[in-house]
Amino acid sequence: MTCALKTGRNLGALEKEARKLLHDLQRMDPGALQRYSSQDPLAGTFQPGLADARYLVARQYGFRGWRELKQQLLDHARGTRSGNALSRRLETKSLASPPRPR
Repeated sequence: MTCALKTGRNLGALEKEARKLLHDLQRMDPGALQRYSSQDPLAGTFQPGLADARYLVARQYGFRGWRELKQQLLDHARGTRSGNALSRRLETKSLASPPRPR
């Protein structure tokens, strides 16, 4: 099952989600175990770790892994900051390049 990554989700929130999932897996929560076994054919053969939980969270949002999810969030955050800077410059009608450091 793939979910859309909501706008405004940040890496900290997804890390928290992965840690909660890990905790649920360690408690043998049926929902967490189902989620785990649906993504990993080796589920149940070893004790899951944080990397496994991160992988599951990334897969849930349609990414191949945590690294790809993290990169997407970082790229989006950089783009948003760039977009905000451009918006501020447009609002002040100052489209000239910022002065270069000497």
